[in-house]
Amino acid sequence: VRPFELMMGKLWGICAAALTQIAVWLGAVVVFTAPAVVGGMAWIPEDVNIPTISPWVLVHFVLLFLLGFFVFATVYAALGSAFNSIQEAQQWAGFVVIFLIAPMLFFMLVINDPDSTLAVVTSLIPVFTPLIMMLRIAVKTPPVWQILLAYALTGGFTVAMVWLAARVYRTGILMYGKKPTLKELWRWVRYA
Repeated sequence: VRPFELMMGKLWGICAAALTQIAVWLGAVVVFTAPAVVGGMAWIPEDVNIPTISPWVLVHFVLLFLLGFFVFATVYAALGSAFNSIQEAQQWAGFVVIFLIAPMLFFMLVINDPDSTLAVVTSLIPVFTPLIMMLRIAVKTPPVWQILLAYALTGGFTVAMVWLAARVYRTGILMYGKKPTLKELWRWVRYA
């Protein structure tokens, strides 16, 4: 099997297991909270309007959640491919968390002006797309071409990260006991 196929198979397996766990949690939430929600709705005054969510917003939420899940799963797979122990990988894992926190710095700016240059550009950066694009869609739906471009860029980034992780994994699996440097990782990518 080629390294790309192996890494993609590992990624799909791990993601399927995680998504199954999330589905079980969501199912449990629905089962255990549905009676309370239905009972509580009986006490809501008639003049109170309950906010609604468009089905398209829910569709985008699910798609962007899955894309975000795969983006960060591939980034962590690439990171895990380069190291032999959890301790070595943990030193670099904190760096990836920056890409989860950074989009939150832009939330208020995007909410105030979802069509600004900052909002458009950050929503097209693949590691920011799942959070920023979802926020833009919820506040004010951007043009279709921006949504499609965001999906395409994020999907392409995911495939590129799988390719990169596979190349690092192919060489790194044989280098047990040796902590790689960035220069060595680059050599592994070119070699494989």
